[in-house]
Amino acid sequence: MATRLVENATLLTVEKRFYTDYVQLVLDRSRCVFCDVCIKVCPKSAIRLARKEDGSLTLKIGEECSLCGACEPFCPTGAITIMVNGKRVNPLVSSGGFPLPLPKIRVDQARCRIDCFECFKACPTGALKIDSAHNVKVDEEKCLRCPWCEDVCPEKAIKVNPLFEGTVFIDESKCDEKCDACVETCPTKAIAKTGGRISINPRYCILCNACIHLDVCRNHAITVVRRRVLHGKGFSAVWVNAVENLLSGKTLARELDSEGYRRIRRLIEEARL
Repeated sequence: MATRLVENATLLTVEKRFYTDYVQLVLDRSRCVFCDVCIKVCPKSAIRLARKEDGSLTLKIGEECSLCGACEPFCPTGAITIMVNGKRVNPLVSSGGFPLPLPKIRVDQARCRIDCFECFKACPTGALKIDSAHNVKVDEEKCLRCPWCEDVCPEKAIKVNPLFEGTVFIDESKCDEKCDACVETCPTKAIAKTGGRISINPRYCILCNACIHLDVCRNHAITVVRRRVLHGKGFSAVWVNAVENLLSGKTLARELDSEGYRRIRRLIEEARL
């Protein structure tokens, strides 16, 4: 069966039958923040940014998509879903061929004060809710791994795991005085404009690259450098390709060397050598 694309204003579905299995990739454009993670990890270069008729950005997936599922695990907003025979499952992940990122957030409910709502107020995406029993509930799809909630918690009850480690900086000499597109684009409010000057708080930047697109920063004033991907177990050629595109050369070598070392250690332990 040929690859079939079905789309409307919000959803884009890529579907194909592989012998006995019917596989679908569903992209919810309403959740997309236009980061470049899925674009970078796709081994077929099937995902790309495009313009709608009104000139605004959208995300497109072409028929060359192999439905491998590499784009799903690291989407920061959960905008991409892989379905096999109507059930949410990612064969690439379940077979150990692609790692999952670390859990987004951990909340120690026992340490939360019943009179405290600081994390709820600080979250820039509304990912945290506090129920009637004062339990902190996390909406995984809205959580972007920024540590605003962690930093404001007076009891240190929250721990946030980032997806990337790296740096971000801005060359103010390239900034247009009247431009604040990056401020409007940043999904975690890590960029601010004060007194006519643009500043970035690296602590709250998730290194998503949403701000560096030409549609946002036309003067290439912002530089993002990813040095490490924080993830669990999993390894394959698809993962090597993903890391190669997400990281720079030197950091890529370190990442692959460390993963290779961990695999050798596991094999030795399993063989009891």
